[in-house]
Amino acid sequence: MRALAFVREGGPDGPAFLEWEASQRYRHALGSASPFYRGLEEGKLRANRCRECGAAWFPPARFCRTDLASADWYDLPGTGRVTSAVVVHSPPPFGGWDAPYVLAAIRLDGTEGGITHRVAGEDVPRHGAAVRARFGAPQGEAHPLLGLFFEVATGTAGGQTSEEER
Repeated sequence: MRALAFVREGGPDGPAFLEWEASQRYRHALGSASPFYRGLEEGKLRANRCRECGAAWFPPARFCRTDLASADWYDLPGTGRVTSAVVVHSPPPFGGWDAPYVLAAIRLDGTEGGITHRVAGEDVPRHGAAVRARFGAPQGEAHPLLGLFFEVATGTAGGQTSEEER
């Protein structure tokens, strides 16, 4: 914390204010999720597969939700299909992206699950549009997931769906 200014409003008898600047820094251990974050650094999406029943899922979890067996990590192909998408006109509360941006629910290939994340470009992709994960550096000291985005495969974007097609 540091003091920025001493301000008196309304003359010598008016109220006085101290202006402060405060920031907070914390460190969070990633624990069992470390392979997922290492994958992001390597340009890979990683998911889990149950050692007992073979179920696979994303987002990652340490134990199988069916039989509670331990899970192993594996790399996903980084492709998927849009299930829904929207243009967001306000910046996210965690920062890192400028508004407007396209946010899509994406069913990832190679797993039972998906991710809701940013899609490059201004057009809203149609339901079923093919996408591929891309990795860039997050701005500043942002969360590693902010470097991840998806690109729509050529010829599958289609823009917004008309009323007739719904």
